[in-house]
Parts: sequence; C-alpha cells; structure tokens
Amino acid sequence: METAQKVLLTESISKNTEMIKAQLGHSSDLFERELVLPYLNRKVHLIYLDGINNTSKIEDYILSPLASITIKEEQSLNSVIDYLRLQVIQSINIVTETVKDKIVRMILEGKTAIFIEEEATCLLADTAKWPERSSPEPKAQRTSTGPNIAFNENGTYNLSLIRKTIKNPLLRVEKVTNPNIQTSISMVFIEGKVDEKILDEVRKKMDKINIPVILDVNYLEETLIDNTSSSFPLTLSSDRPDVVCAEVLSGKIAIIVDGTQFVLTLPSVFIQFFQSPDDYYILNRSTHTRRLGRLFFFMLSVLFPGLYISFTLYHPGLIPTSLLVGLIAQREIVPFPTIVEVFIFFWLIIIITEGSIRLPSGVVLTVTIFASITLGQQAVEAQLVQPATLVVLAASYVFSSVVPIYSLSLAYKRLTFRFIFLATILGLYGVLVGLIILLLHLCSLRSFGVPYLSPIAPFQPQDQKDAIFRLPIQHIINNDKSLFKEDPMRKK
Repeated sequence: METAQKVLLTESISKNTEMIKAQLGHSSDLFERELVLPYLNRKVHLIYLDGINNTSKIEDYILSPLASITIKEEQSLNSVIDYLRLQVIQSINIVTETVKDKIVRMILEGKTAIFIEEEATCLLADTAKWPERSSPEPKAQRTSTGPNIAFNENGTYNLSLIRKTIKNPLLRVEKVTNPNIQTSISMVFIEGKVDEKILDEVRKKMDKINIPVILDVNYLEETLIDNTSSSFPLTLSSDRPDVVCAEVLSGKIAIIVDGTQFVLTLPSVFIQFFQSPDDYYILNRSTHTRRLGRLFFFMLSVLFPGLYISFTLYHPGLIPTSLLVGLIAQREIVPFPTIVEVFIFFWLIIIITEGSIRLPSGVVLTVTIFASITLGQQAVEAQLVQPATLVVLAASYVFSSVVPIYSLSLAYKRLTFRFIFLATILGLYGVLVGLIILLLHLCSLRSFGVPYLSPIAPFQPQDQKDAIFRLPIQHIINNDKSLFKEDPMRKK
C-alpha cells in the first residue's frame, strides 16, 4: 500500500522542481538556484530552505565545484549522477533519492536538493545550519561544585557532549526511524551494559508513537510509560551532561530529542530523585548521609500539614500543654477553621510559586518578597490566619525544596493535598492509612519492568554502596549496578 502511494521523480527537471515547490506550498523561504553545466550541457536546479541552510557551504561545496567542471576528452562518463556525487560535490554527507516525499522531508531537515536535467534521481547534500545558542549553565540541577555546562536545544551538540565524556567504542547511538515522528530522536546506550530486554521494549514503544512533532521529552515520557496515573516520575530528565553520562555508564538508555535541552534517561527508580551531582563532587571519607536527609525532609514536607491538622483537631492531648495553650489562643481570634486556612494558604503558596516561574526575571524577586512576606504578615495582623498555620505551610514548602529533581515537585503537591484530606476526615489514622497506601503504590510501580523501589525493595546488597548512603568513591567506582527486572513467570 505504501509503495503505491510513492511519487517518483521524472526525467523532466521542471516537473520535478515544480512537484517539490508545490509540496512545500511555494513557501517564501524556499529558494531555487538555476545554473547550466557548460561541459555537460545540462541544467541543474538547487532547492533549499533559507534560514536552516548554510549559504557559504552551498557556494563553496556545491556551486563552485559545479561551475568549475572540466571533463577531459579521454575521460568516460557513464553516469552524471555518480560523477557529480563522487568527484564534484564536496559535501561530506550526500545521498541520492528518487521518492518525492523523502526528498521533501530531507529538505525540511536542512539538506540542499540538486536536480539534474534528464535524470530521475536527486542528489541531497547536507548543508544544514540550525540556529542554536552557546552552552548554557544548568538550571534544573544546579550545584556549587563540579561541571557547569548544560545541554542546549541542538541534538547533535548534545550528543557531542556525551561523546566528549564517554570515549568508549561500545557507545552506540541509534536513531529512531518511526515515520510518524518528524523530530530527530536518538537513543544512546553502551552495548553489553544495557539490558537488551529493556532496549527492545523501548524500541517497540518508540515505533508505536504517533506524534508528528516532539517538542519536549515529556511527550515521550507520557507515551513510553505504562502507568500514566502515578504522580511519581518514572523517567529522569536532566540538562546536565555529567548526570546523563553517569546514567549511560550504569547501563541506562538516554534519549536525545532535537529541540529541547533536556535528555531523558530510563529506567529510573525512586532513590535516584534524591541523588544530586554534588554528592560526588564533595570530599567524602566516610558514609555520606545527605540523601537520607533529603528523603526524610521530603516525607516530612508531605506529612507536616496533615499532621498539624490531625494533632490540633483530633489529638490535642498529644501536644505539649504550653504549645496547646498558644494554639488555642490563636484559634479564638481567627474566623476560619484550621482546615480552611490550610487549604487556602497552601493554594496561595502554589500560586506564588507558579507565578514566580513565569514572571519576567526582573520582577520575580519583588513579587515573591511582597507575596510571601507582606501578604503573610498582613494576613496575621488582620487576624485572617493563625501564625502557626503559616509556619507549618512555609516549613513544608521549604522542606520540599531539598529534593534536587524538580519533576518530583508534582508528586509533593498532590501527596500533600491527599494527606491533608485524609487528616481532615480521619485524623492521625488517616495519615497512617495514607502512608500504607503510598508504600503499596510505590511497591507496585515499575519503570520498564524495574521495581521503582529497587535496590531497596527488592533488597540488593551489592547496590547499597550508592543508594540511600554513599560510600567513598574508591568503594563505588567499579561497582556495577544491576537493573533488577522481575521474572515474568514469578510475576504471574
């Protein structure tokens, strides 16, 4: 069926160029250059898109060699196409094509199409020059020490940063060939270390994607993972080359999407989102416990508002007497119940955070200071909220900021609201029920077959050197982490 729909070129150069221009809608940035080869007595038409092609390359590698063709009398010329491709045009990457749709797609990818009179084959030379910016600083995972370079929006440049770090002949780069996807996507992995079953599963899922343009790695995350209802991220996206290289070296798969500075790595587990690059860039001569602290404060940030509601409304007898007296005194002068206060001001904190992300950088500091300090102080002075409520919510938000991966913040917001709801209905028992449900949910999650809580559950002793705790670098540098994948028979 696909073969019947293919439109092939003809030997008429005018018909060929007209087909291509019509396919592209005679766009104003579509340029055509005509010339005649004097020694061959053939017309040649060049078609390319302005803005994504390097005109200097077109002039130096295509036009100048074509204009200076000289054929000696004793030189035999079997094929004009082969002669131009092998001996004249100086582009590093040049291919031949006869199908109209493929030619159009290559022109959109930054290639220059070369049509020759009386030839039903087109030459396509790579002259692309995509707009890009210089290497930015990491913004999603900032550290005080270590490399200070990040990916940009050019997929080829991002791949070169990985190649610069991993000089391993087993490093493989595999381009996704799904015809439904117009965006350039590449998978990077180390042959022999990557799990072949996971790699095959990713390939199959990539082939099923039917999204023409992938604008960000989040498009892939939503289509590749099976459990889309979970609040927890099942893949890790990073703009740091050192983080991505470390993941690839440990047997993971990196997915580079052209047009975004974030690179997706998979599979991912829960403990990864509490690991920071500077864990490895700070001197450590004993057991490193910073990750345990991040995990503790993240859970505290999720539970703190719910525990506050539980103790003040359902279990005041568990609060020290002096503190309870102060809370009761605050409660007498405010008009709203504690539950309403918590919901309203937690929403205000989220709104302030969302606004600060999207506001111009010049006014972010002013707005956040006014909103967080002035608004909170005036609300207390106007006796609209208890000071203790603001302290609890502010502490919860500050505790959540210790997580180095921003994608986990969505889980923080949803979990906090759910624990507030459970605490409102059942008090401390609701919080305990929520913890049990959360633990069961984490145990049920899988990232491409890998248990989300591994290497803790199931417990893998060989991987504990660099999980919740980090031992000195000499103990973990040669430690090959294993991606524990469930046995399908045991799963059944």
